[in-house]
Amino acid sequence: MARWSKQKAESDIKLPPLTTDHGSRAAGWHSINKIGTSEEKAQWTVSWDTARHAGTFNTSSHKSEPEAIAGARRFLRLGFVVYSIKDPSGLEKMDESAINEKLGNEQL
Repeated sequence: MARWSKQKAESDIKLPPLTTDHGSRAAGWHSINKIGTSEEKAQWTVSWDTARHAGTFNTSSHKSEPEAIAGARRFLRLGFVVYSIKDPSGLEKMDESAINEKLGNEQL
């Protein structure tokens, strides 16, 4: 095992401070720039809940209609209630009965 002499331990070597204070004062140093378009693409919405509750529900967002349908299928397999699937403009494409008719009959 290496032994350090007291003289080496008390050397006059100055190390930089272990802080991030220097250089962080520039504007936007903590922001992360997104790559791609600056506009957010509208998303498909699935309204669902773990059990039937009056007036309350959860939503999940998806990039496309097939992804929204796959999300609704996943919620049904978990035994959750799926109320509707809406397109990016907010129009309801499938209501609860259509979802259960199309996806509810599949093998779980």
